[in-house]
Amino acid sequence: MEPTATQAPAAPAPDSTVVHTPPGAAKASQACMIAGEFKLMGQTIRSRDCVQADAASSKAELESICNGLAQTSAQMGGKAGEVTYMDACPSPSQGRCSGLFGRKYDGFYYERSAEDLAGLPASCALGGGTWSAG
Repeated sequence: MEPTATQAPAAPAPDSTVVHTPPGAAKASQACMIAGEFKLMGQTIRSRDCVQADAASSKAELESICNGLAQTSAQMGGKAGEVTYMDACPSPSQGRCSGLFGRKYDGFYYERSAEDLAGLPASCALGGGTWSAG
């Protein structure tokens, strides 16, 4: 059957990949996922955290932040976290700390236990950020 003038062509299938995009940006500029585990007060904490930079940040700044955070778990008795670079942090996350490190970065948290997640808002505030749930 031929389409008539009133029939619209079929819409393309939607992209199933969801990312966190900063307000006013067509696409997030850069991000890194840090996966690892560390010990804190005798407890092993597994984490998969993502840091997303704003468009004004350089790749070198992001790499410095990501590598520094990956080393934190080694300094706390674990192994250094594994860093993976990507265009943007995936969604959904368990929570978001906006405005880290001089307001250039947002942190997104995944795979955190309920107990560990409960302490993240205070930690976010100490780093100068603003917390929001998933």
